[in-house]
Amino acid sequence: MTSFRRVRCLVVWLVAICATLAVTSCSDFENEPHQTPTSTKAAEKYDLSRLAELEDDVPPDFVPWNSKVLKLQQVWVAGVGSVVSSGKPYTVDPPQCSVLLKPVDGVAGADTIGIRADGPEKRSIAVGADMPVTVPAEIPATGCDRMSYKVPDDDYPRTGTAERIPPPTIDGASTFALKITTDGFPDPEYFYAAILDDHVYVDVEARLAPDFATQPLLPDLLVKAVAAIRGN
Repeated sequence: MTSFRRVRCLVVWLVAICATLAVTSCSDFENEPHQTPTSTKAAEKYDLSRLAELEDDVPPDFVPWNSKVLKLQQVWVAGVGSVVSSGKPYTVDPPQCSVLLKPVDGVAGADTIGIRADGPEKRSIAVGADMPVTVPAEIPATGCDRMSYKVPDDDYPRTGTAERIPPPTIDGASTFALKITTDGFPDPEYFYAAILDDHVYVDVEARLAPDFATQPLLPDLLVKAVAAIRGN
């Protein structure tokens, strides 16, 4: 399963999970990110700690975990921006759509934060932010409406499909959204992302029941997350 594996093996999820929907374990306390002050220069424009304000915006039957800004250690860098593979190798058909499943690369020492809310029957909603990131390729504005993917080199090799869904429009940000279906698993996953100034990455990831009403909850969470870290 997918997105919550990246989610936040890096941050709060270090305490709770290291998986999206096929859970991989996080280990060794000494490998966890350690808390350090955010840089003054970056904090002038973006305050990632304000993401914690969204804990009250999850559905009432989802229980949020507390969050704080941490520094990203090298061991977790590959997972930043990884939609389906937790940073492990994957293939996409058509191959030119690969960037949608890994839109950004992490940077060791970057500020990172994530809030996660657990719901009934192991469903989850998570919101995260990383700063800085690098953007290896431009996100295609159109096309790549439906992709198939494979993650062959994992404890749980998996295949599935990713479909583009409408993202919210956010001034000054590049946004996109995906619905992820993993073969053999009934619950779909949803992925909404925004890239700000080519170095700030904000995402909303969720595994929900097939009949869960994702609109307008998930896109609204992305809009609120961006507004929060901008101080709006």
